[in-house]
Amino acid sequence: MAQTTEIYPHVGAVAARKTITFTGAAGLGATGAVPLFTITGKVLVLSISGFCTVDLTEAAPTATLALGVTGSTTLFIGATTATGIDANEFWVSTTATAAGIALPAACQNILIGADIIGTVASQNVTAGASEMTVGYRPISEGAALVAA
Repeated sequence: MAQTTEIYPHVGAVAARKTITFTGAAGLGATGAVPLFTITGKVLVLSISGFCTVDLTEAAPTATLALGVTGSTTLFIGATTATGIDANEFWVSTTATAAGIALPAACQNILIGADIIGTVASQNVTAGASEMTVGYRPISEGAALVAA
């Protein structure tokens, strides 16, 4: 039987959280990237999830929001209609869900080496707020994940 060795066993899971208030300004809901977390080195994302605290609204139909990394903007969650993400709903798939939901495979156990971003497309997301939470483990020397 093969023996396994855990990478960096002295480093437990670490959590990072960012609350974003959408305004429609650059980096805060304007069409394009919304910086969420900055990555140094390589990390294993154990889990990533969003929780909407204030309904998202849009400048005009139909603003979308995706979650991924620089270079792979839908790695975690594909384009989701922004107005479909309401207060007290978890955002872990293209359909936000209230009460609770099992994390889909795309939101757990993903290796990354690029910054985590939201991507707004079609129209600006002009209001609303969400809290993004990432549980991760560093897998390269000096690796870290911090709110952008």
